[in-house]
Amino acid sequence: MKIFKAVDDGLSIVKACKIFNISRNTIYRWKHLKWETGDIKAKPYGSAKGYNAKIDLKEFEE
Repeated sequence: MKIFKAVDDGLSIVKACKIFNISRNTIYRWKHLKWETGDIKAKPYGSAKGYNAKIDLKEFEE
């Protein structure tokens, strides 16, 4: 990500957050996620979590 490259190149986190218009908390969460998982990807949402995306009409009517 551009913000991590900027910080690695010597820009302070505070200045980087102002330039990229994100909070310091966000960059610290991204850094922690990258440290934990090795990547910064969005977590699965909806049916990927195990929720059924479709409603069974017969079950719904009962």
